[in-house]
Amino acid sequence: MDSRLGDDAAVVPAQSGSLLLACEGMHPELVNDDPWFAGWSGVLVNLSDIAAMGGRPLALVNSVWSAGEQAVAPLLAGMRFACDKFSIPMVGGHTNSQSPYTALSVAVLGVAEGPVLSARAAQSGDLLVLLIDGDGSFYRHYPFWDAATTAEPARLQSQLALLPRLAHAGIARAAKDISMGGLVGTAAMFAEACGLGIRIDLDAIPCPPEIDELAWLSCFPSFGFLLAVCSGELNSLQKMVSGHPNLICASIGSFEADCRGVDLRQNEQTQQLWDGTTSLTGFGAVASP
Repeated sequence: MDSRLGDDAAVVPAQSGSLLLACEGMHPELVNDDPWFAGWSGVLVNLSDIAAMGGRPLALVNSVWSAGEQAVAPLLAGMRFACDKFSIPMVGGHTNSQSPYTALSVAVLGVAEGPVLSARAAQSGDLLVLLIDGDGSFYRHYPFWDAATTAEPARLQSQLALLPRLAHAGIARAAKDISMGGLVGTAAMFAEACGLGIRIDLDAIPCPPEIDELAWLSCFPSFGFLLAVCSGELNSLQKMVSGHPNLICASIGSFEADCRGVDLRQNEQTQQLWDGTTSLTGFGAVASP
């Protein structure tokens, strides 16, 4: 890959597989309050998006607005730190150093060399499986579960590479990375995308010791995914994950055609989180041709 800066575009070699393109704009409050972490997060969330589709990252670009070099320095430092951790080249972007505000947007190009893990591919009867790195802590006062900033790069890269392996092996049918909606909010977006109901057994969700359950269900983890897995593939999934002792892998629910929305079950009681009729993202299931 030709990542020498200065040209108008980076040169990325041709790939065999489906190209994946993800982009994130960082929340203004985070950029202002903790620009280093905003830079780090801008890279991390895009890499999670690529992995959730069964892909591996190829290259990253960014767009930065600031009132000068001093304001943009921690953003760039956070991005560089993340790029080094995950061994992903930052190949260019756009800089505006005469802006009245500071802002950041990051985009990552990836490739899926095997099946694409579209969230719309889940099927009725699939298990809802949680895959998350539990070896971390909450970052400052934010609802961010950080299991990455102090972790070894080899561990982080190996974990992220699990998703393409699961796709290629046919173990995972669909996936969704756990985002700002937390585990349960992401499940609702998953249900909307595939057009199925999801039943979640809260008692089946492992929670790290001394961590509040509600905080755990609503946090944004540095490595966290919901997978749609055929019940016959659960043992294969657990075997593949067994080499990663930091990861929690648990079947926590199911995809169902006879219900809509998301139901939460605990202590033999059920409560509906989302009824399936109110639009969340506006991107619902696609009818078969």
